[in-house]
Amino acid sequence: MLSSFWKTSPAVNSKMSPGPPTNDKTDPPAPLVSSWRARADAGESVAVVRVRSLRSSIPIGRDAWGRSGKLQPVLLSSEVSFADPFSVNESSSGNTDKLDSGTVHYGNLSKTLLGSLELLGSKSDAAETAAAAVAATGCEAEVTTPRTADVLELLWVRMTGRVVDGSRVALPLDQLPFLHAARLRSLTLTVELPKASLLGAGVSLTTTACFREDMPKEDDKEKSDTNKNPLRSYSRTLRIQGLHIPTLIGVNPNERKAKQMLIADVEIDRFDVAEDIHTELESIIVETMESSSFETLEALASHIANKILSDFRINEDPKPMKERGWRVKVCLEKPIAIPTAEFPAVEVTMGS
Repeated sequence: MLSSFWKTSPAVNSKMSPGPPTNDKTDPPAPLVSSWRARADAGESVAVVRVRSLRSSIPIGRDAWGRSGKLQPVLLSSEVSFADPFSVNESSSGNTDKLDSGTVHYGNLSKTLLGSLELLGSKSDAAETAAAAVAATGCEAEVTTPRTADVLELLWVRMTGRVVDGSRVALPLDQLPFLHAARLRSLTLTVELPKASLLGAGVSLTTTACFREDMPKEDDKEKSDTNKNPLRSYSRTLRIQGLHIPTLIGVNPNERKAKQMLIADVEIDRFDVAEDIHTELESIIVETMESSSFETLEALASHIANKILSDFRINEDPKPMKERGWRVKVCLEKPIAIPTAEFPAVEVTMGS
């Protein structure tokens, strides 16, 4: 899906390192699964390092009006789950309060993420990267800025050395990734655009990957096949959060007289699209809710999910989203319904 972007992207690769070309050996991609399945494949975490909401601003994706090439605030978050518990007994001197290879310094993690993002920080860099993406994907439309998926791919390559589905090494051969796959249980990266929604709290794209347990450690003498895809499975999830939409909803007589504000969170799991389509998705969600006259949140939430799966289209592709394998989760909150509670809410998930 996105790996072709890296195969012919000298703009990005040259900025990451001036060294030799990338390793183009291709392995079978890991399966794209739901975020729940990826977390289940990884199992219970025993040692985790997180950083949340690292802030930057770059031209990225499309803004709330669907325009590309505009400077936007970006929030980066990462969760690194290690295969083994943190070690506290490796020092023969008795000083056990030191970092070892079983963890990662959160400061260096933050610098790596923000440093990679700075590669796209100028309009000239963004345009060059986007042009490479167009050439790689065969897209005929003019693209003037990297898509959110391209930025997530860049971060993933810098962290792991491979593209998001794990099928190909994308770093120059003389450059090591920030993390070693054999040390990992799972990795999650999120790119959030807090101002990419007209009526909501933001849009985010998240990738979570589960790593294989049979990868050789970096200090193993017998390396076996270190080029093997290190991923067992991975997920990609698009979220549109906190949409505030006036809606006719409710069973009581007074609720049938006027619209009240609902808050909607919509999540597209198994998201297999490289393009930024959040503005079109937001439009269909808003139109569906504004024209609704359902009495129950349950019926409305199911209707929204079904509309996305059945009626939403991407460009000229006639295929409905349910045939793409999308899994749509809709959560609706009704803030003023119960005086003694912050809000009641219902949540429904539909799709494969």
